[in-house]
This record gives sequence, structure tokens and C-alpha cells, in this order.
Amino acid sequence: MKKSSLITSLVLASLVFMGCSKKVSEPTTVEIWHTYNGSQQEYLVNAAEQFNNSQSKYVVKVLAQDYSGFADTVYNAVANGIGPSIIFNYGSTAVDYANEGLAVDISKFIAEDVKKGDTSMQDFINSLPKAMLDEVNGFADGGMYYLPGATTGPVYFYNKTLFDELGLNPPTNWEELESVCKTIYEKKGIPGFHSDGLVDNIQTLILQNGMGYIDVANKKVLFGGEKLEKIYQWYADCCDKGYFLFNTIGKYASEDLATGAIASFSGSCVNDQYITMLNGAELGMAPWISSANGIDFYTGWNRGPIFLKRADDVDRGAYEFTKFFLSPKMNAGWAKANSALSPYGLTTKESEYQEYINNLPATSALPCVQANLSVSGSFPNVTGSAQIRNILVEYLNNVVDKKMTAKDAVAKMVEDCNKALNE
Repeated sequence: MKKSSLITSLVLASLVFMGCSKKVSEPTTVEIWHTYNGSQQEYLVNAAEQFNNSQSKYVVKVLAQDYSGFADTVYNAVANGIGPSIIFNYGSTAVDYANEGLAVDISKFIAEDVKKGDTSMQDFINSLPKAMLDEVNGFADGGMYYLPGATTGPVYFYNKTLFDELGLNPPTNWEELESVCKTIYEKKGIPGFHSDGLVDNIQTLILQNGMGYIDVANKKVLFGGEKLEKIYQWYADCCDKGYFLFNTIGKYASEDLATGAIASFSGSCVNDQYITMLNGAELGMAPWISSANGIDFYTGWNRGPIFLKRADDVDRGAYEFTKFFLSPKMNAGWAKANSALSPYGLTTKESEYQEYINNLPATSALPCVQANLSVSGSFPNVTGSAQIRNILVEYLNNVVDKKMTAKDAVAKMVEDCNKALNE
């Protein structure tokens, strides 16, 4: 009897131990790979710690990577099932992963939340401006593989001292831009303008001239023909006359403006941190051209989490962290850490965000971005969309260099763009 009781006790103890072991299983690890530094890295690490302390099911690890070769490193790792669950980039970067089945469609998790009565993530996403919401939902298969985290955009930077001397105002349309640059070239002998981030301006001109961009269903571009030929020829003529500078003289447009080699440029709002005007000149900033021909369009740059496939439990953990990270209060802090804006309507109502926006330094370019945010647009995230950006610039370059006529360049460009969409 004693032997039987002992065996029974051991069996029961074993079962209890097994049950306890099941309950205290290790949390699921979610990895974020990034190339941030400074305030962005600090905020991201802190957010992961807060999330980890708020629950016990997941552990988020934030791993810094070398900037050089980062894209290839991530892609190869994900393809081999050992990569991160989240990286931060633009929606266009998610296309290749989605096409190869390496990205996670988080709409399924959102649907599960809604079914359980939790609409927080759905409500937050729905507070995006329509154009940005279209971008989030703009993948060819209708999936949601990316979300914006913070928004920046182009701003018009100019030599205010020179403009005041000549009685000029920052241009509000393309005709004014040419007129301003003509005056500057004739009076001062320097180019009036350089487009730093030329492709964004070409896209803006395309949209503001009512051409459309990509027919996703039929995999072809909607731009081309005489309208685009006129745009290319106009830009090439402005370069030929000396009004516009096509390539920078120094390493950066900000450097050329600071030294007085050019009078203005359109470029990322982050340039406000890098321009130190020389020879006593004052830096001016203004909203970039956002309307033409009665059509409003401004290119906003939205960088945020891309969801990469690992295993079902890991994928869910990445979503749960993102839901935490993109909650209004946390998103407000992320915008501040990036010296950027939040595109989410729910975030903009947060007191922390309002305090941040209302106390921007006088040297900040963000108010110029904010002035255009309501008409910010986006482009479909489909196969070939990234190649199209390069093709647009390549053929404008050929026209500027007089290697091709505008008509021939546009015709060949459309052909190459359609080919890229069908690869």
C-alpha cells in the first residue's frame, strides 16, 4: 500500500508540474530591426520596454543594425525565416515582401479585434486623411502590410535676404516659380531654383495637371502624351535658360543655398536642421506648391512599420506592439522624436501633441508641411511603382541633356513604366 501510494503521489505531482510548466511558458519574442539613432532609437527602445512591462505574452526586442546594406540584410533574413517582424520604412518598400508572401496582412488581426468589440486600431487608422488611408489600403491584393508612423514632406527653402532685396515672394504656383527664377537669374546671375527630390515634383506636376498615375487593375500608367511632353519641355527649358539648376554644384542643395550658389530649392523639411546661411543671409521657408489648374495635391512622406512574416504567434505579437506603439499618446511622442508630424486625426487631438506643435522652434519647417497636410496625396503600392520613380527622372534627365526630345522621351518612358508594372 505504501508503494502504491508513493507511485500515485509521484504521478499526481508530475501532472501538477506539467500543468504549471504549461502556464509559465516562455513569452513569444518579437524583433524590430532598425537603423535609427539618437532620439528615435531612444524612444523606440523605451516604447518596447513599456509594452513588455504591460503584459506577459510577448517580449519585443529592438535591435540596431548597420545602415549600409540594411535593405538586403533584412530581405535575406526574412526570406530565410530568421528576420525581424517589423522594420520602419515607406509603403513602397512593403510591396516586394507582400509579392513574395513575406509580409503580414494585419487586416485579419484588426477584423478579429472588431469582432471582439475592440475597434481602437480600426478607429485610429480611419482617422487618417483619405489619401493616406488609400495608401494603406493601396496594395494590389487589398491587404494591409504597412502603416504610417510619422509624416514629413517637401518645403520651399529660400534666401530671404535676396528675395527681400529683389522684392520677391515665395512662389505659390509653377508660373510664379519660373517668374521668380527668371528675375533672380537676370539680376544676380545665379539659378533661382533646384529641385531636391525631383521625382516628387514630377509626380506632383503629373497629378496637378489631371493626368492620373497608375491604373492598378490594368497595370499601366495613366500619364503621358502631350501634357507630360509639355511639362518635360518646360522644365528642360528652365534649366537651359539658367533659371533652374538640374544637378547640385556642391554635395547637397542645402550647401548650395547656404553658399549663395542658388537662391532656393524644394526639399525635405528636415533640411531646417542642416542649413546655416553664410555671408549674413537669412534663411526663409514657405509651404511648397500644392495646387495648380484647380487641382490640389501635395506629396507627404509617410514612414512607419512594415509587418514581416515569422510565425502566427510572432505575427500577432508584432501587431499587438504596433497597436500599443500607434496609440494616440505614443504616436504623439514618436512624431516628436522624429521632428515630424502625425498623420492621424486622433493623435492630433492629444494634449501632448498639441503642446509639441504649438511650441515648435521658429527655425522649424514643420508648419510649412502642416499647411499642406490636408491635401497630401499618395500613390499605389504595387509591383513596379518604385521603378517608375527612377524612370520618371531618367527620361527628364535625357530631355534636359538634349539626348532626347520631350516627345520621344515621354513615349519611351511610358513604355518602360508599363513594362515595370508587368514584371
